[in-house]
Amino acid sequence: MPCQNNRCASLKRAHGAQGGSVVKAFNALGNDNFQLRAITRDPESEKAKAIEPLVKEVVKADGDDEESMVKAFEGCYGAFIVSNFWQDMDAKHEKETLLTCCAAAKKAGLKHIVLSTLEDTRETINASENKDIWKVLNDEGMYVPYFDAKGEATSAYDELPVTKLYTCAYMENFIYFGWGPTRQAEDQPYGITFPMGDKKMALVSVEDIGKAACAIFQDASLIGQSVGVMSDVVTGEEMAATFTKICGEKVNYNAVPTEVYAGFGFPGCEDLANMFRYYADYESEFLKSRTIPESVLKTMGGTVKFEDFVAANKDTWKLEPMSAPETAPETSPKAEPKSTAVQGNADACCIIQ
Repeated sequence: MPCQNNRCASLKRAHGAQGGSVVKAFNALGNDNFQLRAITRDPESEKAKAIEPLVKEVVKADGDDEESMVKAFEGCYGAFIVSNFWQDMDAKHEKETLLTCCAAAKKAGLKHIVLSTLEDTRETINASENKDIWKVLNDEGMYVPYFDAKGEATSAYDELPVTKLYTCAYMENFIYFGWGPTRQAEDQPYGITFPMGDKKMALVSVEDIGKAACAIFQDASLIGQSVGVMSDVVTGEEMAATFTKICGEKVNYNAVPTEVYAGFGFPGCEDLANMFRYYADYESEFLKSRTIPESVLKTMGGTVKFEDFVAANKDTWKLEPMSAPETAPETSPKAEPKSTAVQGNADACCIIQ
């Protein structure tokens, strides 16, 4: 419903990682100039119920249904819009959802949109000399589909009062997406694995995405601008050293080639392999684009550092000491006819085992 005395900000996917972080940021930073309307497909869900106390209202709408989104946006000053490629890993669907939300925002007359987005990597890669060695992952020529779909759809928002918020890899991926320390056996060391070599990776805590969006809504001069957000910048070796320090067990950094990571076989491994390659090949440009403007950073009150994130979530990994490798029991050699060739092969076989 429309807000009267205060500005109303609507939040698409308000119970998701980014949307939820915006809700928490508005409450934590104590800004009373805005009232929040949470938009979700299922207001009765457990996640939606959990944020009810933090918002003025929770409304039902679907990012694929323009009419429902217009109604959800009506009466609001602005909206935080985010899409989720990983729900079905369908780049075409993600683009359609973002374009539907764009059309709805225009009809509703929103005055400030904060759009969580990423760049279209095709614009950079296709202009490079080595574009032919990049693997294309779909029939639309996308190299990193969940980047490229967002980037392509983002251009439709240019005619609206929008601030484009460029995010990066979540620190929370080390908890929920399998990036944290693992090992193959109890007598093996822990490791983290990325195809990044010695390049630096920009990481962001979802908490900081929420704080950045909250800060942007309070500064109308950022309309029409692009704003980056990252919490910390670390190399693979620095990540491993941090886990070793905080968790008390040695963690190695396994720097593997892009094609090896792409062949790991889990859903999205090729997308991520190309993403990491993009991070590495365009390291300086990417990091520059994620630097938070001083005015935004001041309102945010700082960012979460990787070491602090690992320390706060230390119990998530529960690294155990490495056990000694098992040794085969000794056996008495059998009396057999001496044969240098046969005995040599037998010894070699035992060594290999």
